[in-house]
This record gives sequence, C-alpha cells and structure tokens, in this order.
Amino acid sequence: MSLTVSEQLTLLAELARLDQKAKVTADRLESLPAAAKKAEAQAAKLKSELDSVLLRKSTAEQVKKAAETDIADERAKLRKWESRSADIRGEREATALGSEIGGAKRHIRQQEDIVLEQMEAIEAADKDAAGLTKKHGAALEDVRAEWAKVEGDISALQAELVASSSARKALLAKLPAPVVKRYETIAGRKQGVGVAIIDAKDICSACNRAVPPQLSIQVMKGQVIESCPACMRLLVHHSMTQAPAAGETHG
Repeated sequence: MSLTVSEQLTLLAELARLDQKAKVTADRLESLPAAAKKAEAQAAKLKSELDSVLLRKSTAEQVKKAAETDIADERAKLRKWESRSADIRGEREATALGSEIGGAKRHIRQQEDIVLEQMEAIEAADKDAAGLTKKHGAALEDVRAEWAKVEGDISALQAELVASSSARKALLAKLPAPVVKRYETIAGRKQGVGVAIIDAKDICSACNRAVPPQLSIQVMKGQVIESCPACMRLLVHHSMTQAPAAGETHG
C-alpha cells in the first residue's frame, strides 16, 4: 500500500529529526575526548623527542666504535713499524719510518679525542633519555586516565548512533525511492538538514524566511512535497510533527 503525501511528509520530518539528532551526537562524540587527544599529542611529542635522543646515542656509539676500530688498527701498524726501527740503518729510511710513526701517533690521539667526545655524547644522551622516558611514561598514564574518564560516555553515544542508524534505515525503507533520493541530495548540500518545518506564522524554521501562504496550505493539507523557495529544504507543516518549529536556525 502506497503512502499518502501527508504520510510521506510526516516520515520525512521524522527522518530529518533523526539525522539532526545523529549530527549532534556525532559532534559530541568528536569533541568529548578532546582532553584525551591532547594528552595523546603530548605523549607522541615526547616519544618523538625520545626517539631523537636514542638516535643521537646510537649515532655516537657507531662513531665511537669506528674510532676505536681505527685506533686498534693504527696501534697494530705502530707496533709493526716500531719493531722495524731497530733494524733500519739508512738515514732516509729512518726518517720516513719516523714520519709514519709520528703520523700514526697523531692519528691515534685524534681518534682518542673523538672517542672521548662520543662517550660524553652518549652519557648526555643517556641522561636525556632517562628524563624523557619518565615523562613519556607519565604522559601515557595521562592518556589512559583521560580516556577512562570519557569511556562510558563514548560507549553511550556510539550506542545512540547505532540506534539512530537502525531507525533511519527503517524510515528509508518506507519512503518511495525518488523521495529518499531527493531528501538525501538536499541534506548533502545543507549540512545534513534536508527538511524544514513551517511554523504557525508560515516561517521556515531553517532559514527564517516567510513561506508563501498558498504553499504552506498545500503542505499542511498533504497535497505536495515541495522545497522552501529560499533555502531549498523540503517543507513539512508543524501540525504534522512534534519537532520544534522555531528556534533551530541552521542557515
């Protein structure tokens, strides 16, 4: 059995009410965990700082290890050259060997300085990492605490959205497909609000513009499904719905 225009208008008003309620619920769901999300951002910032410090330490350890390997190689060469010095007789050869030995010793001192610098860098990184690890741990506790505060409210709001979605599907199944498509198109362009109520003074509740009296009468009698000439939302007369006819300006 097909629905009358009046019945379709009543269902459209209920559909719009559900959509508006779902929008409010979704907005609350988005804003509710603001403190938890802020705590998460702070924890993420500290984790990034900690990772940077650990990378700095790792780099210093690699440089230190490379310098220590270089020192070991140079000392091996030095021992080899020094063992040959006693057997050298020619002045030129002795001078050349002395130069090699002197260069190796200078290089070893330079690398030893690098090792000391990197040890200091590692020590500083360990100190920074310890502090940041403590701060990060505290930040994670803050995250857990903030989410725990709103966990119950979030679950309730999510349940509301599920219930609204089920009710919406039931309404859509009753309405003719062309009417549903028209409503969805308008709602998509009007921030989710596809229906406006004509109040007792023939004013559109969505845009606060006057609705032509003849059009208002036709809608009230359930003769037409028409849009507001100003905001283009589908019009429903206040007598067909319990939804508020005024005070809900959507622009």
